[in-house]
Amino acid sequence: MSRQQLTFADELILLAHRESDGKQLIPNNVLNISLTAAELAELAALGRVELRGADLAVVDRQPVGDAQLDAVLSQMVKVGKALPPSKWLIRINPVRWGRHYLRRLAERGAFKADKSRVLGLFPVERYAYDDTELVREVTERLGQVVRGRKPDARTITLFALTHHSGVLKHLIAIDDEKRIDELVRDDWAGQAVKTYVDKTTTKAGDSGDMVTLLAAGGS
Repeated sequence: MSRQQLTFADELILLAHRESDGKQLIPNNVLNISLTAAELAELAALGRVELRGADLAVVDRQPVGDAQLDAVLSQMVKVGKALPPSKWLIRINPVRWGRHYLRRLAERGAFKADKSRVLGLFPVERYAYDDTELVREVTERLGQVVRGRKPDARTITLFALTHHSGVLKHLIAIDDEKRIDELVRDDWAGQAVKTYVDKTTTKAGDSGDMVTLLAAGGS
């Protein structure tokens, strides 16, 4: 398939689906938030946004030529102020981006789409790998880091995004969690995902506690 430069979001989508059947490995909300973080990281790598203290600010409004990235950049320009990365994830409010990237990668030969209708009425698209060579290359790049190879800046960001979104644990066995945490500690995109995941996990836990309490007749 095409070896054109993949964005962080492209790579994240490749890794976030099981190789055997294309099943998504993490919940939709976490994947969508992680894709937004990946897009912000890509805009930073392209010099359109940068971290100023604790806030992420637009420093160049010039479009980059990628429809998805330009849509995010346009939203940030409309907001008109700098915000912490974790707040940008919510402000941009993704709801549909995973399918966009699946379709884009299908056009490049990585995935194939199976289109059908539920009950003969509702259109459904399911994706499976058509060519696993590229996803294996990306996975191997992360595996080399786990085995001790010093990563470049882009690999650190991808590592942080996959680690904090929960994708990485489905791909590679990690024996030294402390080393991995230290490796991605300063990556703001990954930390923004971690903030979101930690908050949603806490809320889910609180909701579960309340259900348990009510079921037991508590007040």
